[in-house]
Amino acid sequence: MIKKIELPYRLNDLEPYYSQETLNIHYNILYKGYVDNFNNVQEELIKARTENNFENIKCLEKNLSFQGSGVILHELFFTNMTPVISQNILSQGLFNQIIKDFGSLDSFKKQFDEASKNVEASRLGITCMGTKI
Repeated sequence: MIKKIELPYRLNDLEPYYSQETLNIHYNILYKGYVDNFNNVQEELIKARTENNFENIKCLEKNLSFQGSGVILHELFFTNMTPVISQNILSQGLFNQIIKDFGSLDSFKKQFDEASKNVEASRLGITCMGTKI
């Protein structure tokens, strides 16, 4: 079973960019729901294994994947956000890669915003760099 992580800041520390009300909804309602639902599906999977009954395995695995991704995305969000203490500046490496791949920072932002709006049930997007793709 998994447990909610503790926020590394207070609910109002991300203002004015992210309201206390919105962070509270994401942390105490949505994220809590993903954690609780993930744990419930885990229990159902344990029961299925114990009873050797896998007639509903496709549904259980899909639910586990969906709830688990909700947990992971929220934890990434919570741990990567920080209170406003200074101007956020992109690393030079990330900036150069964005320009190479998208042509401009504005072009990247537009695609990122549109992709985040259309991701199934989440409106969360992730920016990452890797060497494998």
